Amino acid sequence: MKRSLFMLSSCLLSFSVTSVQAFTGPATYAVVWVKSEDSLRLRAGPASSYKVLKNIPFNAIKVKNLGSRTASGWCKVQYLGVKGWSFCKYLSESSGARYYSSHGYAGSLPFYQQASSKSTVAGSLPEYATGIEGLDACISTWCRIRYDGKLGWVQRKYLASWQF
Repeated sequence: MKRSLFMLSSCLLSFSVTSVQAFTGPATYAVVWVKSEDSLRLRAGPASSYKVLKNIPFNAIKVKNLGSRTASGWCKVQYLGVKGWSFCKYLSESSGARYYSSHGYAGSLPFYQQASSKSTVAGSLPEYATGIEGLDACISTWCRIRYDGKLGWVQRKYLASWQF
């Protein structure tokens, strides 16, 4: 009887443990496919039920790969000294550059020479533009970009991190 209870509890325990495999991959990741008004959650364990330890910004590029991945798609990472788990779908190899796609507007979106819509227009983004290079970190509601050889500023709400 004791042996069958032990075996039953061992079987049940094995179903609740997430299988973690060693994973080499890139040294660092960039956050991708996350809209600018959102962030990627860094969790205490490899599932959405675990506590959120930190929110990783939509345009983060220095997310350290800690070399573990689950079969269910979670990667063990470190961001600004905090270690935890994030869903791998939103992480991609980082070249050290930020790239965005645009969303949330119809037609053409102007971007400006300064971080103000009262500034001179530097260029425009076509609807659903991709390959927009992010320069530096965003400042408040504005992000500095390069698109089609032109430098300027665009409102953060119109950008999503993107894999180039």
